[in-house]
Amino acid sequence: MTRSHLLLLVVLIGCALSVITCRFESRKRYGELQKEQRFAHELDVEYGRLRLEQGTWAAHALIERRATDALGMHMPDTREIQVITLGSRP
Repeated sequence: MTRSHLLLLVVLIGCALSVITCRFESRKRYGELQKEQRFAHELDVEYGRLRLEQGTWAAHALIERRATDALGMHMPDTREIQVITLGSRP
């Protein structure tokens, strides 16, 4: 073999190793991308749940504020609370 053939063989082996390395890294990165996309989806689902919960709490606060301001309602004091028990029916 001549020197040029050896040089071409070394370049060919180098290119082949480079292709193998690139494919390996590509597959590895794709797996990481899939993992991050699943995590992003889970965060999106949790964000939707938290927005719904926030809306629920906001509605409760709005109702309480409206009852206090417009209707003059307030939480009763413990002395104002009466417990009524029902007797057993015959």
